Amino acid sequence: MNIDYDIHGLLSLRLVDPAPSLARATARQLNPLRPTTLTSEPDVSISHRSAALRGKRFRLGDAGDGRESEFSDSGFTMLRGDTAVSMPFHSVGASCAIACSRGAGMRRLLVDYVRPALQLSLLPKGALALHAAAVSHNGKGVLLAGWAESGKTEAMLGFLRAGASFVSDKWTIVDGDGGSIHHFPTPITVRHWMIDLIPGLRERLTGPERLRAKAAGLAGSVLRGNGVLSRVPALGEVRGLADLAGRVSVTPGQLFGETGDGRGPWRRSSTAPLHSLFLLITSSDEKILVRPADADEVARRLADCAVYERRTFLGLYQRYRFAFPGRSNPLIEDAPRMESQMLSEALASKRVFTVEAPFPFDPAALYEAIQDFC
Repeated sequence: MNIDYDIHGLLSLRLVDPAPSLARATARQLNPLRPTTLTSEPDVSISHRSAALRGKRFRLGDAGDGRESEFSDSGFTMLRGDTAVSMPFHSVGASCAIACSRGAGMRRLLVDYVRPALQLSLLPKGALALHAAAVSHNGKGVLLAGWAESGKTEAMLGFLRAGASFVSDKWTIVDGDGGSIHHFPTPITVRHWMIDLIPGLRERLTGPERLRAKAAGLAGSVLRGNGVLSRVPALGEVRGLADLAGRVSVTPGQLFGETGDGRGPWRRSSTAPLHSLFLLITSSDEKILVRPADADEVARRLADCAVYERRTFLGLYQRYRFAFPGRSNPLIEDAPRMESQMLSEALASKRVFTVEAPFPFDPAALYEAIQDFC
């Protein structure tokens, strides 16, 4: 039986008679979305059909990343341990049908290959996936963007504690005309010291997650004892500062409760009108500084950030290009320029700022520093 998912009418994914491991991994990655019925061909589909190649085969070594590849006239396959993935790069952006072996590695398949394929499929539809968290603050969509480990989730947390509604974390869909932003489904990485700042989260964690959170706290304490966390600024009411290094991955359903209907202390919204963007940049200065920014420059930076975040996907694409020098996918190769240009146009009439801040920071302090600019 097939399992279909629709993402705001913009993207669609189909699991073709999936193994339980793939179905479970997908449900977690796409939470809080629920399966639905598609009325057209999906942007990306995943099946467990044989990824075996026909005819004479050639192999590319792992190049130090643990991934090998095989190719023949019939296709291109990535091999890692017991996992085999047939990745048809030529069809990314036009009903891409991925084949994979059953068993372990389904989460990495979804994160490293399916997620980028879905994101690139947005571009021909006039939208893009931005490496940013997002909230709806006083009815206005606010993007909190930046490089990895710059504090996007912490900034989002500061807004939620001040009454904003959650839209997205890590990745956010942005309409190319700048009209709206939309939730892009991903789990949320919560640092151990944040758990008790989120109403009801500890009770919603599973037993193994509680154990991981406890282990994270112990690891953070060790780091503090070794002086690794000695430069962390004071966070006032934030408890468990020694646990900064530890983290646990949770779904939006765990973060807000499965309904997210507003009856709890925090709310979520799947979309919001775009109003402003804050680009977080980690600074050695403990003072938080907000400056107006050039939209074109910010767009270029975030397009480069997206390339880096998709590096595993793009690394496999480079192997594909080596295997088939006469083949290419113009959408994949032109994506950085398209995303930069589209985001620049989307931000042309919006409020755009850079935020220089230490990391980690107090979520409440960051909110106080930037709320007047929203």
